[in-house]
Amino acid sequence: MSRPQCLIVALGVLIGANVSAVAQQGWQSRYFPPPNGGLLVFRAIGGNPACASYDGRDCLWGQNINQIDFSKVRPLVCGANHRAAWGVTCYEDPKHWCNLAKEGHRID
Repeated sequence: MSRPQCLIVALGVLIGANVSAVAQQGWQSRYFPPPNGGLLVFRAIGGNPACASYDGRDCLWGQNINQIDFSKVRPLVCGANHRAAWGVTCYEDPKHWCNLAKEGHRID
């Protein structure tokens, strides 16, 4: 491989790494108790907790931040978005992960 080609490949790798790092910003992980229990990656969106999801409906339970492809994430946002997907906002149940995430972490 010629020197210019090597520089282009190296630049592409650096840009890809930076895009991935930017996509991960704001996400955190926490273990939640049942009924919606386990490891969950989430962040705040519009003042509501939102879990990492690929389909906008099912949270990626049990996956840590390093296992998630953030370029494919379509978060499930607690509240109205959660009601559209599941019929409830999730705030009705004080033990639901949405309530626990909002209470346990500053979600603005």
